[in-house]
Amino acid sequence: MRKFKYLIVSTVVLIVGVIILSVFITDKLNDYKDKQTNISEQLNFENRLLNAWEWVPMTNVGEEMVKTWQELEVKAKADYNGALFYGMLLLVWVAIYGISNIFVYKDAEVNYRAYGFVAVFAALSFLYLGLSAPLLEISAFSEDLTFDIPTTDLTGEERWGIDLTFLNYERVVEGRTYYFYQNKSILQLIKILYTGGNFLVAFILIGFSIVFPAFKLFLSFRILAAPHKKRSLKQYRVIRSLGKWSMADVFVSAIFLAIFAYSNMEVGIDTGSSTLAGTYFFMIFVVISISSGTYLKKSMKKAQDVAEWTLE
Repeated sequence: MRKFKYLIVSTVVLIVGVIILSVFITDKLNDYKDKQTNISEQLNFENRLLNAWEWVPMTNVGEEMVKTWQELEVKAKADYNGALFYGMLLLVWVAIYGISNIFVYKDAEVNYRAYGFVAVFAALSFLYLGLSAPLLEISAFSEDLTFDIPTTDLTGEERWGIDLTFLNYERVVEGRTYYFYQNKSILQLIKILYTGGNFLVAFILIGFSIVFPAFKLFLSFRILAAPHKKRSLKQYRVIRSLGKWSMADVFVSAIFLAIFAYSNMEVGIDTGSSTLAGTYFFMIFVVISISSGTYLKKSMKKAQDVAEWTLE
């Protein structure tokens, strides 16, 4: 324990900082989602096309809705940028944690074990946000819908010999008219799949996105705690055999998020989709988690000198 005194203290400081920043990030992303959802509800199909005042000439109902939309868009963007700012602070906080431990333990006998612990805790710092923060935002909408409204009867453009086409007018529903909007994280996507009866797909996503990475980090921690023990060799072989699936969690998540997005598209309607902060948090988690395997292997090789087994 004395060998890892600085690691323990710095890890406690890391955890406190991660919790605080994660709360700030989550709050900002929730505010962003609420505002974007509010926009889609105010400008949805029923509130716009089925609103009688939208069809009355010389009214400014549409203009007021567009103004509200633009104001909420600005506020929503500010919330999202705030989440990204705290996300960058989180990345810097974790980087300081990692660099300081690398400097302290660079010449220590337990350097690779310390680096392995750093990688495990650094990866865990992004796991919660990677699962709970929104990964993808998709929407279906029409922009500046235009309708030609005739005032003549259906039998022709003239009545009593008088051309009445000049009475026809064009009505433009300014801004966006939303038909669909979703903002989902991995955990929310799993819930949708499960409640929708797609149990197999939901369990596959749970396995590759939650169980597999958590199990890998748990085994890594146990091995680094006592790399010279015989049980560590068995656990290391398990991790090594699972290494080929290291990116499967990202691949599976990407597939189901893509299916979730494209299944809601309709021909003739504009669609928009964009990756959100949760994607980046999850990718950072996966990359750091993979890097922990390097230090795990080096720690096991060092442990061969005092262990009763060989790594190869």
